[in-house]
Amino acid sequence: MKVNALFKTVGLACFLAVAAGCATDQTTASGSQDKYEKTMAEAQAALKLAKSKNNVWRDNEKFLKQAEEEAKKGDYDKATKLAEKAKFQSEMAVKQIEAQPNPGPYK
Repeated sequence: MKVNALFKTVGLACFLAVAAGCATDQTTASGSQDKYEKTMAEAQAALKLAKSKNNVWRDNEKFLKQAEEEAKKGDYDKATKLAEKAKFQSEMAVKQIEAQPNPGPYK
């Protein structure tokens, strides 16, 4: 009788562990989509600021377009990385124009 109770307890523990694992996978997938959407919004806002200062780096918009394409395919991790690159470049473009407001040829 004790062996039967032990098997039931172990079986229940295994079932709960598997069920918890499945639930975690679903939240991770949607979590990465949420992160992508947040990062994409931040990247677009940073690009808008860089455009307002008339200093947009070459690949900013290319990275945003690639991020959108990867998101359509469902690869939110890659899309997030591309959006982060675009955000970084836009932020650096703003810092550059603030540090060097009147760039010109070296004299």
